[in-house]
Amino acid sequence: MKKSLLAIVLLSISISLMSGQALPEAEFSGRPYVLTPDNKLDNLERADAQVDVKVKALGYGGSETYYTVFSAASPVSFSKEKLPRLLIKLDGNTDPAEVVVLSKAIIKKDRRRFLQGSNALGGKARNISDSFVPLEFKKLKEGLFEIILPTDIAPGEYGFMPITSGGNALGTYNANVKIGCFGVK
Repeated sequence: MKKSLLAIVLLSISISLMSGQALPEAEFSGRPYVLTPDNKLDNLERADAQVDVKVKALGYGGSETYYTVFSAASPVSFSKEKLPRLLIKLDGNTDPAEVVVLSKAIIKKDRRRFLQGSNALGGKARNISDSFVPLEFKKLKEGLFEIILPTDIAPGEYGFMPITSGGNALGTYNANVKIGCFGVK
């Protein structure tokens, strides 16, 4: 009798612990979320970014394409020592590295600029891989991934850019796009 009661109590405790660790369901696919300590999903800053093309030296120096957010800092920020868990929901069998990239902002006066492309005179593409932060992804369950930030991420302003087509964050030139922004202190 005592063994049966003990088994029932242990089973009840393990079921309650397992259900307490169930991950919440993300509302939108392709949007990064912050997993809060109370096991809820919170949004990053959902910033309206505008495509901005900077022509250098009357075109002889080529051009650079940015997503520009018209504020100097995100209201969402995290300590470098205590980075959050970031999750992203994806539909189907999609590789998260083909959906979003993380870019460090260049702060110019009252705005954040995220470099998305650079071309030399004549349209030849330049390597801009240094402006993107390398990410790792861990599959938590079908369609849900954890975005793992590098442990050595530098303080600054960051934004998750959608990859729309062709392996770059611009793909097509939309006048405005929503990006997920945050700061690291």
